[in-house]
Amino acid sequence: MLRKLMARRVNNEAPPPRLNCKPAASLPSNDDPMSPRRRTTFIYLLVFSVCAYVLYGILPTSRRGQRYPPPRPSVYRHNSKIPTPEEIIIPPKRANESAPDGWRLFTPPDSFLAITYPAAPTVTEQLSCVEQWVAYGRPCPADNIPFKLDALWTWVNGSEQILSATRNKQVAIAVQKANRNKGFQPAFLGARGTHFRTHDEMVNSMRSVLHSLPPEIVRKYILLTADVSADDTERLRFGSVPTWLNLGSDVQVLHHSDVYRVPEPMLPEDDPHGCQWKDRLVPSFNSLAIESQFVHIHDLAPTIFYSNDDCFLLRPLSAADFETPLYGPVFRIQFDLGVKSRPPDSPPVGVDKEGEWPGLEYTNWLLDQRFGKRTRRYPHHVAKVASTPIMREVAAIWAEEIAHTAEARFRGHGPQVNLLYLTTWYTVEKHREALLYSFILLRVDADADGIISPSERRTLMSGLNAKGLVTISMRDNGSPPQVSYNLKQAKLSEPKETEYSWLSSDGYPLIHTSKGSVTAKATHCTIDVVRCFAGDATLALFRRVAFEKPECGDCLIAHLVGQSGKDGLNAFLPSSRSGPTINIAAEASTAKRWQDATYPSTASRASAARAIHRYSYAIGSSEMGFLAIRRVGDVQRMPNMTSKVAFFAVNDDMYNPTMLEQLDAGMRSWYAQRWGSVRGWWEQ
Repeated sequence: MLRKLMARRVNNEAPPPRLNCKPAASLPSNDDPMSPRRRTTFIYLLVFSVCAYVLYGILPTSRRGQRYPPPRPSVYRHNSKIPTPEEIIIPPKRANESAPDGWRLFTPPDSFLAITYPAAPTVTEQLSCVEQWVAYGRPCPADNIPFKLDALWTWVNGSEQILSATRNKQVAIAVQKANRNKGFQPAFLGARGTHFRTHDEMVNSMRSVLHSLPPEIVRKYILLTADVSADDTERLRFGSVPTWLNLGSDVQVLHHSDVYRVPEPMLPEDDPHGCQWKDRLVPSFNSLAIESQFVHIHDLAPTIFYSNDDCFLLRPLSAADFETPLYGPVFRIQFDLGVKSRPPDSPPVGVDKEGEWPGLEYTNWLLDQRFGKRTRRYPHHVAKVASTPIMREVAAIWAEEIAHTAEARFRGHGPQVNLLYLTTWYTVEKHREALLYSFILLRVDADADGIISPSERRTLMSGLNAKGLVTISMRDNGSPPQVSYNLKQAKLSEPKETEYSWLSSDGYPLIHTSKGSVTAKATHCTIDVVRCFAGDATLALFRRVAFEKPECGDCLIAHLVGQSGKDGLNAFLPSSRSGPTINIAAEASTAKRWQDATYPSTASRASAARAIHRYSYAIGSSEMGFLAIRRVGDVQRMPNMTSKVAFFAVNDDMYNPTMLEQLDAGMRSWYAQRWGSVRGWWEQ
């Protein structure tokens, strides 16, 4: 079966949506002073303007693969006068008095040193028939695997007086420092107020999860908010809490000081526990910095569902819309929007420096260093799923980069890691690496002597023709009927609002192909045997195929998927007489560069299958929508544009402060339409 994603993948991008706008015929007039050529030009310009206006209203919405959000947000410049730090007065907040409305007093930890978590099994690794499933695609009952996710939100109440004044003072300090050090004010110092305004998104985002998710799959709700120091004590702090939240409920409220952690080697001698480090950074007004510290939330379920307060679920969903033991976490990726790389010493150009693109490009550069250079794809701007064990594995590799991200209180201040993007594409790249590792180091080099003998080279070349053309039949193991059958055999629920467009067992989703269309039998790629498979040193060949010349590995994977038959990945696995049973993930290298990564030279077939399945994933296609509110009229479109979508996100991008009351009224009307009868147990 030819699935939608493969059709897009062959060109690595889909064409943007087009509008069929044709110029209307002009009416003749004796009084028309314009020449026919000028009149025609005028009509074309008029029609172009109308088309652009219509396009502006259409682009924010995405339905299964359309382009959204606008790929490159415009550069934002803050032109209003910023007061000096001395001119900004923060309202009093004394520990010996009643807590201000929207705050609670709490005691932060004594130490802010990062904890190294051991490699933990993912949901997929708990499957009792991992080897059978990976090798042959035959499922087994998995209803005994306890699947519960944690729903996690971050919230900064920028409309609250204490927090707003604290933010403004930090902006003023940053501007003063920039003026003193450089003689000019940068255009991106965290002054963008639209990032921090609230319109009751948080409570309604939580209501949407309560309304859409079965209660049996949600372990707990976690709310991560800001905190500030008390005026009269260094020990206690005030944590921000929503005024509508019943603090006696079982919603876990954490504050920045609860999760901000730093690796001990990064600290100076006079700050052995990281207290000074934390005090410089908290509260943070940078969502990337806050998200980077998710890895330090101690009690997390194996799967987290992370949502900004402006993300909503709009239709009933099941566990399979997020993750299953068979297929792994479900990633929603926009394949027509590429993310290129930007090294840390290269300033971002042509993008909103307070937006997400500088962080995405820097994070993609980190992935390049570890897995080889390539343009990856943008994750849809909706709530995201992440595997906690994989996220912590990522944090062990890039611990310093993640800590440096936490040190930026505002976006645009230095290189910043996008943790969710990093975790998503690390999973995809590690699955690719596990396939090639299993085949080359374990199956081909069967005696594990580090040299590929003539007989082992025959294994390497098996099934390849003289020209290196890889011809495979598209498999239907990811078709909706087959996915449904496998999930039923495993006694698992089916997805309600997601079609699995691509499975990790299909191979690598970013492979370059030689044809612009896919037929039932088509040449997808070419392996240059001389260039890809030169030399006899096993590790050198593996590194060349996997990282140095990634097109070699991509095509080899496509070839071996075809060699594995209609289901499974048996052609990648070593024989049953292979080495010892080990936990490959526990022995994995934490190198940041592929040139420095090391691998066990011997492991059993079961160990190889487990390593592959640890990084399994599905790419899901769902009805999704995104709206950037730039004018009040945009809010009025929300009921129609969300009538069929399951995942929705809205951004406040309106710069006219006189329209805020109308914006709030429009948002309240939409909330009432959607969740007017929904009330969470956590609400006062």
